[in-house]
Amino acid sequence: MSKYNEHVEALLAQQAKGKGVNFRVVESGLKQKLQEGTIEQQDVAIAMQVARALGSIESKVLYANVKRASQQEHETQQTE
Repeated sequence: MSKYNEHVEALLAQQAKGKGVNFRVVESGLKQKLQEGTIEQQDVAIAMQVARALGSIESKVLYANVKRASQQEHETQQTE
C-alpha cells in the first residue's frame, strides 16, 4: 500500500503544484482497498479523478464500486 499512499499524496499535491501521477498505480491501490474493505470517503474523489484521467470502462466501474462501498460504510456507521 505504500506505493498507493505515495501516489495519493502526489495526486493531492498535483492539484496544488501540477506534479505528475501514475494513475495506474492509484487505480491498483484502490482495487486493493476495495478488496480489503478499507475504502474511505476521500477514496471516492480519488477514484473519480482516476476514472477521468484514464477514461477506461474499467476505471469508471472501479469508481462506481468505490462510491457504492463508501456509501455502504457510511450507512453502516449511521445505523450503529
